[in-house]
Amino acid sequence: MNRCRVILLAVVVSMLCLPALAQEKKPESVVRVYVMVPKPGMTQQFEEGRKKHMDFHKKSADTWGWETWSIDTGEGTGNYVSVAGGHTWKDLDAWDAKLGDADGADGNKNMTPFLSASLGSVWMMMPDVSRPRTSMAPPKMQEVIHFQLKQGGDEEFNYGIKKVTEAINKTNWPANYTWFYLVNGGEQPHYVLIIPHDNWASMADLEPSFDVMLEKALGRHEAEAVTKSFDHSVAKQWSEMLTYRPDLSYMPGK
Repeated sequence: MNRCRVILLAVVVSMLCLPALAQEKKPESVVRVYVMVPKPGMTQQFEEGRKKHMDFHKKSADTWGWETWSIDTGEGTGNYVSVAGGHTWKDLDAWDAKLGDADGADGNKNMTPFLSASLGSVWMMMPDVSRPRTSMAPPKMQEVIHFQLKQGGDEEFNYGIKKVTEAINKTNWPANYTWFYLVNGGEQPHYVLIIPHDNWASMADLEPSFDVMLEKALGRHEAEAVTKSFDHSVAKQWSEMLTYRPDLSYMPGK
């Protein structure tokens, strides 16, 4: 079992069934994400423009925080990700009404000339099934694992999710992570698992291993069934490592 699949099975839970989430009316935690692709040879110019744009947010007394991350591995290496999370749908409307036009104008002035693409999307965080770090400060690095599900694969995937949740709760397997699903801005169903890291050494497998934990909690036959249910429902999986860039970010009050 490869490491990405192990991590998924170890932490994925019943959040993936969107109709169920809607029925339960869980609290909203909407996240805006922008992937920025600098033109070849213009990374430095883009970063300088990004700093100016963050200064715009500061001068505008923006109440939203904007984290910026550089992508260091995978197909997106060299690109940047800007994230503003923890909001409601009404928050998005209020922010657009207050700063939307001015933000767009400043971004077009300071960043767009140095970008070959800027891709926006909206995600929903799953707080009830995540185990974020107790620290509110962004980690130095974060592992991002993407899961593109097969159409109609939610039910089988959800079976494995629920059984893994039982195992994690039963054993209190040590891990910090946050789950999101794509609401708008790309091919669906698409889910992302975020795992914080302080350094590369923290990439080492946890003890006990996931396989040992799952079999101990569920028994060998049921653990194998859980693994198969996941394998059958995922169409594509890929990962990347991101590094936090405080110099390109904005936090209210700072």
